[in-house]
Parts: sequence; structure tokens; C-alpha cells
Amino acid sequence: MKRIFAPLVFTLTLLLLLPSCSKQRQLADNLTRQSGRWNIDNYKVTITTTDLPPDVTEYGDSGYMYFFSNGDGQWIDLKDPDEFIFIEFEWDITDDNALQIRYNNEEFNFLFEVNEKDRQVIVYEETVALTEEIDVTTRIEYELLRIE
Repeated sequence: MKRIFAPLVFTLTLLLLLPSCSKQRQLADNLTRQSGRWNIDNYKVTITTTDLPPDVTEYGDSGYMYFFSNGDGQWIDLKDPDEFIFIEFEWDITDDNALQIRYNNEEFNFLFEVNEKDRQVIVYEETVALTEEIDVTTRIEYELLRIE
């Protein structure tokens, strides 16, 4: 009985863990496929304050993101035509299948709104309470298109 029970428990545990690992692996593999090169086709920042209309700033074709399989990444920001910003970051896929980007001693967890072979839409959102009645929500959205 012990000979049958131990492998059965191991197999059941493995089956429970595989789906979450495979989703993380799928997201990571998609980001790094074809050298991990992505054009930032659209970058949008929406700031919403309680009882006020949203303030939306949007940029098209605003740079590049590179995701390397070793967990390193690069972001080339071209929103301002007179300024070139180059940022190196670290990244991974969290247990809840979010894209975590780390740089400047900060962590940002982006949710995948779209996860396609050649198109990603990742979103970071944060809400801060200014007073008991007033909140400010910042939503940052990147639409990434694969560079072939």
C-alpha cells in the first residue's frame, strides 16, 4: 500500500503545480521569443481623481522594450523627440501571472490585458487616497508589438 500511495501523492501534487508553472512559462516564453524585441506602439497614462474627468496622455510609437531570457530587460523611451531615455530593468512573471518589472529600487506589477504572439497589452494601476473622499488612480498602459 505504501508503494502505491507515495507515487500517487507525488503525481497528484505535480499535476496541481504544473498548470500554474506552465502559464508562467508561456508568458515568459512569449515575451522572449524572437530575441524579445517589442515596439511600444502605444503608451497611455490615465489619471483619474474622484469627481473629476480623467486626464489622459497618449503617445504613439514611443520606444522599445527588450525582454531577455535571463530576466534582464531594456526600455528605450522616445516619447520626447528631444530626449532619449535608456533604462535597464529586471523582470519576471509572478505567481499570479503578472509581469513584474524592477528598476530604481521599485517594483511594478503589470497585468496582461492582451497576451498574443505578436501583441501584448500590459497595465499597471495604482490608487492613492488623498483624503477620505478623494482618490487618485494612475493607470499606465503599454501596447507592445513584436519586432521581427
